[in-house]
Amino acid sequence: MIAIFEKEILLNALIPAMYTVSGKNTLPATEGVHLRCTDENRCYIQTYDLEKGMRTSIECEVEKEGSCIINAQKLLQIVRTMPSGPIKISVDSSYKTVIESGLSHFDIKCLPGSEFPVLPELNSDRGFMFPQHLFRKYINKVLFAIGQNDTRPVFNGAYFEINEEKIIIVSCDGNRLAYLENDMSIESKNIDGTRLNLRFIIPGKTLVEVLKMVKDTEEEMEIRLTRKYVIFKLGAFTLFSKTIDSEYIDYTRILPQSHNIELTLETESLRGALERSSLIIEDRLAGSIRSYVKFTIDEVLSVSTQSANGNVYDEIDIEKIKGDSITIGFNCKFLLDALKACDSGKMKLCFNNPLMGVLIEPQSNDDGKYKYFVMPIRMNN
Repeated sequence: MIAIFEKEILLNALIPAMYTVSGKNTLPATEGVHLRCTDENRCYIQTYDLEKGMRTSIECEVEKEGSCIINAQKLLQIVRTMPSGPIKISVDSSYKTVIESGLSHFDIKCLPGSEFPVLPELNSDRGFMFPQHLFRKYINKVLFAIGQNDTRPVFNGAYFEINEEKIIIVSCDGNRLAYLENDMSIESKNIDGTRLNLRFIIPGKTLVEVLKMVKDTEEEMEIRLTRKYVIFKLGAFTLFSKTIDSEYIDYTRILPQSHNIELTLETESLRGALERSSLIIEDRLAGSIRSYVKFTIDEVLSVSTQSANGNVYDEIDIEKIKGDSITIGFNCKFLLDALKACDSGKMKLCFNNPLMGVLIEPQSNDDGKYKYFVMPIRMNN
């Protein structure tokens, strides 16, 4: 294989391709980027970690057709450090690879293209269009509540319900739940012309990679579904990932429908108090439980924390809508993550008792209605 690339074109293709390169060192081919150059003067580029993958194609000058697998990290580093201008990649029959530009020259080894894992069939008859800026905004509002490496698979992803008039996204890691709903017109791309009625779970790790690609513009992305995969089409790039094949939790039973205590306050005031509390909370002390932040609600909201690192106390003005006093404890990080996802100036906090947690609802909901539920911590006293 011999091909000549423009540096910037090759670099712009390799950077997104890195999102789906394996880091587990289980199969050398999955740590590489597969290059296949054809007589059409195109190079087809793909990466695949056996769970998710990326593919695209770019123009190049092909002197000899062929394919190879080059270690992705090494190739990216080499291309980045090459001088501007054409980059020539040559692979001989022993899979010795020469990468050169100007007077710069690298000799490395690669693998035969035939060793690259077979990609799954991605033929799909179901899909929809979605604005990229809304996808970015919505995912950022629920991403914090997705579990990481939880033994319960559904907690490691976000649940989607999609029809032509509404989108619902839910995430839950067992300690907190994020819920987003918006009435909006969604363009169906179902091949048979049927109406949209989709339910699926996308792994959180996949959503993190998609967020790196979507733009904060009204330009739309196409999302398609197969029985086992979700496919994102963004311009020249196609990113695909396994979905989580499991029944999602009944989130409607987790979100309280009625409350004994309701109050409103300034979002930034509570966020600031929690950030100050987080400065002295230790993650774990040998032989002791994790420190918590304590809420005491009466005429004001008192936020206090005691730990081996010190004490902190804050008072926040509130407008109590209804209810009596309550004292309740929380993991400070869980609450702070939820508040960081809020972009409303004011929020409503709803409680029932010290064992049932708090429901957080922004007072203003632009581009959708969202709310968060955070479980409490049982305090020592």
